[in-house]
Amino acid sequence: MNNFSELQAVVVSHDTAVLGSISTCLNELGIAGICHPDCESAIELLQKQKIDAFFVDQELDTELSVLERMRSSSSGRGAVGFAIVPGTTDGIRACRAADFVITKPLTKTEVARVLRAAYGMMLKERRRYSRHSLRCEAILCDATGRKCLARTTNISQTGIALECELSLPAGAVVQLQLTLPRGLEVCKFEGRVIWSAANGKAGLTFTHMSSRDREQLTEWVDAEFLRQWHPVIPQSVAPRFVRAAR
Repeated sequence: MNNFSELQAVVVSHDTAVLGSISTCLNELGIAGICHPDCESAIELLQKQKIDAFFVDQELDTELSVLERMRSSSSGRGAVGFAIVPGTTDGIRACRAADFVITKPLTKTEVARVLRAAYGMMLKERRRYSRHSLRCEAILCDATGRKCLARTTNISQTGIALECELSLPAGAVVQLQLTLPRGLEVCKFEGRVIWSAANGKAGLTFTHMSSRDREQLTEWVDAEFLRQWHPVIPQSVAPRFVRAAR
């Protein structure tokens, strides 16, 4: 996975003008760019890591298959899709497959404008799946009623990782109680074990929590996200950043 404070975009094109314009604008916003001159390698990357955005040149990928696969991929469906289309194209397919459509010939001004508009969307998705270090004690109860102390390691809006003495098989549903740092009330979560290891470590995805506990978790995650990201947000998109992250 790329550095927490660095968005990452894939550019699928072999057009040097396209690559040059997009790479320049990505660099100005502190977004890491990866160029792929073929569709197959870009689609393969979808299966290996989380990417924040895909730019796909329709002259290389006429069916925009990379964007189609991105939308159907569990790891890529939240990424922002950009279709780069020839000026003679009607753009109907591109509008259906992409969040943004950029027409050739590309200009730096247009690419920069679109990227600034999309930056908040990229941050919002990054916030949704980013995990934050969380070291605190929790009380875990399994389906048989057994309880034990657990030690959390990280948390996101969708799940948590922890260590405990109980054996937690994949698929097991457990109850968890903990108090978030700076929190005043105990949060109660229900989670399903999605992975476990022999050393007592396990990963859970949240399956149920009250609206109050959801609000507490969201506020805590948002505060951590803002604390880590705010120093690296480019000034040109800073006003949009706080709005997008809420």
